[in-house]
Amino acid sequence: MPDSELYPKIYATINAIPAGLVTSYGAIAKMVGCGPRQVGYALHALPKDSKLPWHRVLNHAGRISLPPSAGYERQRTLLEQEGVEFSLKGRVDLKRFGWEI
Repeated sequence: MPDSELYPKIYATINAIPAGLVTSYGAIAKMVGCGPRQVGYALHALPKDSKLPWHRVLNHAGRISLPPSAGYERQRTLLEQEGVEFSLKGRVDLKRFGWEI
């Protein structure tokens, strides 16, 4: 499927994630029929001023995929503002805060 068809499906799925919940790249990939890396590529292609709740997408272990950086801190802060809790090791409990269609 070309990016021109795939990315809108990925974005629509991410837009459906409710505040206070998260999901993984892999879960989104399953929902739209692509690989997890393509979900990452789609998020990387977002304009800086996008209103898409990109911060609600984590890796399969419930961790933020970004290295320690301003972007990492921004994602964590946005999630914490929505009530998502992190363990001392920086993980989100996907059983508690996970979202699936």
